[in-house]
Amino acid sequence: MKFRIRHLHFVLLIFMLVILIAIGVPDTAVANSTPFNSYQFSSELNTDSGVICARENGIDPTMSTATWSLTSMEAAQPYPLPQVNSISDIPTTSLQSGTKPAYLPSIPPIDDKSGEISAINTFNKSEQSINGYNYPAPYTRYENFDSYQVFPYSTIGVLFFTQRGTKYRCSAAVVGEDALWTAGHCVHDGSSEPEGWSENVTFVPAYKNGTEPFAFGHWNDFNLCTRVAWYNNADLRFDIGGVILEPNGSDQSVQEVVGSLGFAYNLSSNQHWFNIAYPSESPFDGKTMQICAGSFARNAASFDFPFPMAMGCDMTPGSSGGAWVINFSSSPGSANYVNGNNSFRISGETEEIYSPYFGDAAKDLLDFISTNTKLSTSIHIPLITHSGDK
Repeated sequence: MKFRIRHLHFVLLIFMLVILIAIGVPDTAVANSTPFNSYQFSSELNTDSGVICARENGIDPTMSTATWSLTSMEAAQPYPLPQVNSISDIPTTSLQSGTKPAYLPSIPPIDDKSGEISAINTFNKSEQSINGYNYPAPYTRYENFDSYQVFPYSTIGVLFFTQRGTKYRCSAAVVGEDALWTAGHCVHDGSSEPEGWSENVTFVPAYKNGTEPFAFGHWNDFNLCTRVAWYNNADLRFDIGGVILEPNGSDQSVQEVVGSLGFAYNLSSNQHWFNIAYPSESPFDGKTMQICAGSFARNAASFDFPFPMAMGCDMTPGSSGGAWVINFSSSPGSANYVNGNNSFRISGETEEIYSPYFGDAAKDLLDFISTNTKLSTSIHIPLITHSGDK
């Protein structure tokens, strides 16, 4: 009888160990594939200035044995939107910089088809006073009902990449001859480690339904850049990232083929945005371009200057890096200014999304990725500094 009891105890012990191992293995796998998530928004982290790039870290983001097939693109995970706990908000607009607001024009592709675009939603701020909203802020979200191949839709696409061994996808927009704009966490995980850079990066503009041939092909990266404050501290106020692309097989820049959006910085928060991205977590599948149209909701006051800004939008992961566009129109030039990007959410608040404020720090990053192309950039890239990340 004692033998049977001891035997039973032994069997139970083995059974419990098997259960613990079965439970523990998935947790370990998740821990190894989950992006760094110790996000910061403390006023103590406002001293890091400058732009930092993968090649400066001795990392060649183009080095990879992996190739992107349709199957691997569809299997790529939507990069998780950073989540932060409840924070204090200010539901009023503010001019966050003493510097004069500035606008850089959008540029159509060489083969400009903008005249073929159907009626596109525009918004005249004089028609409505934007004073901020309590949660949830109002918005309209819809799938792009027009051709993805006409300007300015053609500038928006999906960014596929590998980060710490896991294949991910974000959203991105063309903002220069060889330059893409996206979220900082799509180019580096904010861990302060060189190993945190993304690699094997490719951009598919006007991506639709996951079918080949792609309307405009795809572009591979030459370099990745972000703000030092994001790289070192995962400071969400500077969750902005840039990708410098190589020309395509015909030696064309991405801007020549699809055009590029303009850029606006040092503006008031008092804006109405068209948030354009490719959410790929349920109820979305990542195959269609989604657009949220909404106005300023509030500033994230728990952060120090510059305050991140919120707008209403229910896009899911995969939308990270999606462009917030003001003066959205089929006309190039004085329209279609990128003035934000999808960055993070407050935990549990699925009807709103935040963007870093676009001030001088954003302009410095844009200048760097717009001028340091593969032809003009040496392997060692100098650190661009500015008088504080603002």
